[in-house]
Amino acid sequence: MRSAPLTLLLSAFLCAAGCSDSGDGDGGETTGSGGATGGTTTSGGSTTGSGATTGSGGGATTGSGGGATTGSGDPTSATSGATSGSGGGATTGSGTGGEGAGGSDGTGGGASARVPAASASTLREAGEKANPPILIGAAISGGGLGNNDYKRVAAAEHNYVTAENEMKWDALEPSAGNFSWGAADNIVNWARQNNMKVKGHTLVWHSQLPNWMSSMTGKANVEAAMRRHITQVMGHFKDRLDHWDVVNEAVQTDSDTGVGNPRMRPTVFYNQIGESYIDLAFQIAREQDPKAKLYYNDYSIDARNAKVDFVYNMIKGMVDRGVPIDGVGFQMHIGPPNNEATGADVAANLKRFTDLGLEVLISEMDINRCGGVVTAEEQLTYYHDIVAACFKEPKCTAITFWGINDGRSWLNSWSGALCNGQSSQSLLFNDQYGKKETYNRVMNALLGK
Repeated sequence: MRSAPLTLLLSAFLCAAGCSDSGDGDGGETTGSGGATGGTTTSGGSTTGSGATTGSGGGATTGSGGGATTGSGDPTSATSGATSGSGGGATTGSGTGGEGAGGSDGTGGGASARVPAASASTLREAGEKANPPILIGAAISGGGLGNNDYKRVAAAEHNYVTAENEMKWDALEPSAGNFSWGAADNIVNWARQNNMKVKGHTLVWHSQLPNWMSSMTGKANVEAAMRRHITQVMGHFKDRLDHWDVVNEAVQTDSDTGVGNPRMRPTVFYNQIGESYIDLAFQIAREQDPKAKLYYNDYSIDARNAKVDFVYNMIKGMVDRGVPIDGVGFQMHIGPPNNEATGADVAANLKRFTDLGLEVLISEMDINRCGGVVTAEEQLTYYHDIVAACFKEPKCTAITFWGINDGRSWLNSWSGALCNGQSSQSLLFNDQYGKKETYNRVMNALLGK
């Protein structure tokens, strides 16, 4: 990890040279309520060109003429692009859910621009009333659900849940072939009781693996273990979850900022199977649930840097090979030890991936103020502009904040974040669950302000 001043200097140099710079993502997120501790990146709290294309995720299809017809639909279902026909004015379709109508490729749905709600009293309401809607999520911990204020704010403000640690490999399969479902079931059942969707996080990841898995050798053995884990986990939650982070953080660079020598991470999966383990994981997941949305998730792919270029080429290769991938999660951990990404950087990268026909989502957002690297005003600007970049992209289907309030942020106790046990001041609610100015800036972005 680099010191903040060097990070900023290198970032400025690379951006001037036309590269891209991003931040740290999924390595073992841990909340104050007690989660498993992982590596130096966080999974789940974890990030795209020009040109219109149509694909399974719904790029825009441009015809020869002036008018645009915009359909509508649930952003969590595969949507097609808006159709630019030969007419004059633009017509915007209506409706906030279900399959959209009107994509020229026949797959139904997507809008050329997202229309904000006229007003909203919660983030959840702002997302639900937008057209097309956008999911507003939070990482939820089992310990947090023991606090009434935590549950109240989480349910009122969000309609999308990611288990912070309870669905990672070490939590679900602590010994080979023996699964422990209780903690994850509690989160999933609570979310469903509050009409919230749940994204499974995460099926294949190098961190928070039990020792029996991380030390396994032999290609056949690792393939068999991976197949069993994906099949059993997805099978257990099949009727309750249809969104999954299938592979998490498969790429690393010399710096957590995404700068320097991008390459495949030397995990037990890569070392024993090779790069094809990623394709295999998605293929197994698709076999288990033909209708699920399957995502690749990573950190430091939000700004302009070498890592996002590498990940883009990796994902493009998967799309070209017909690997069943539906989208890419941008973790969006901003601040030490990660990079700082502007709204323009994020918008450009989101578009690169949507142009492949994929959905994109902000999967683990927090903005860390430890070490004085990110100022208070910069934090507010980043929160507004990054959320706005996602909101303005109709194929950006969800924004998940990695936690509910500052006091429970995993960053507080992770040495890489420079917090040294102090509050990271990284989220939208303070320790007493009161709304911060960061909340107001996010709300403004969701309302198009």
